[in-house]
Amino acid sequence: MIRRPGRERPDWRDRLSSIGLDYHSDGREPVPGGEGGLWWHEADHYELTEAEVDRLDDATAALHALCLAAVDHLVRREPHRLVAEFGMADWAADYAARSWLRGDPALMGRMDLAWDPAAGPPKMLEYNADTPTLAIETALAQWFWLQETQPGADQFNSLHEALLEGFRALAPRMNGRGMHFAAFPDAPEEWAHSTYFRDLAEQAGIPTRPIPIPEIRWNDAAGEFRDEEETRILFLHKLYPWEWIATDEFGPFFGRDTTGVVEPPWKAILSHKAILPLLWELNPGHPNLLEAHHGPAPATGKWVEKPALGREGANIRIRRDGTVTSMTGGTYGDGPVISQRRAPLYAQEGWNSVIGSWIAADRACGVIFREARGAVVRENSRVLPHLFR
Repeated sequence: MIRRPGRERPDWRDRLSSIGLDYHSDGREPVPGGEGGLWWHEADHYELTEAEVDRLDDATAALHALCLAAVDHLVRREPHRLVAEFGMADWAADYAARSWLRGDPALMGRMDLAWDPAAGPPKMLEYNADTPTLAIETALAQWFWLQETQPGADQFNSLHEALLEGFRALAPRMNGRGMHFAAFPDAPEEWAHSTYFRDLAEQAGIPTRPIPIPEIRWNDAAGEFRDEEETRILFLHKLYPWEWIATDEFGPFFGRDTTGVVEPPWKAILSHKAILPLLWELNPGHPNLLEAHHGPAPATGKWVEKPALGREGANIRIRRDGTVTSMTGGTYGDGPVISQRRAPLYAQEGWNSVIGSWIAADRACGVIFREARGAVVRENSRVLPHLFR
């Protein structure tokens, strides 16, 4: 694996906007010597070997299997831990457990992996299993970049096809009935992704309707969710995390099971960082896992403290022998924390990278790179394409 300079397309902004990625610059211009400013960055890229792609594929598939086994273990053997360790309300724990036991289908998830091939196998940092984005960047933006600038190379990327396959698998369950796609219109990344997923669903034969999240309403008399036009919401694709739903006033109404939801309720288990200590407990020493525990980091060694429900690299503390060597700000600092052994990130030319590795249609299907100057990849860190030869 190596970070290489490339050829930036002169019309890259227009090319990205044409596929729905209007937030490509995140409203900023590059800052010399800084983070770069741009969300999408194609003046450089990451190059892998075919053998390295195979290792990423195998590691992602193995980790996904471990995660599903961990959910099954919790639900069938120790459901009390959903409340005690995952902080779920009783109704939410029951809802997630029922969802798992009846086999509610999942569509996608994105693991964040740390991997320096010179230091060992890929390691899972966390699993964004509930509301993953970067799908447009992975499935479309970097694929078109490859075709237009690197026609002789290949890419670990079948995400678009896998997502379409996943929606086609959902279609028979819906029997011709429609699905509402919910996101916040004033959040460009989420709304663009919701639009992309809607398009895939339409291609799969599923009628769709967009809905801003604030327009989702509970009709108490009918015992069902409806939109502003009083149309029943039978099936819902949401870019709104389950942990937020659990604290909303209307959250418990989801527990009445009148609406089918993608991602399903059991994904709330995987999106909570309490899954990390459980994975280590069930699979101690697994080569793709990092040791993890509940609570603050031990006084010796290199550790990362994360909020159990943190997002986008917020409120991270990196410790070495008990001393904080780096930290990030945010709004998640008041809740419980998870401590995880620190894994070396691949570093080149002052950039540290994290690999987003996708699961869709229940298989590993592609990667995307993010990088930062600092030790933690944040919400505004750059996104880079990749290729392999």
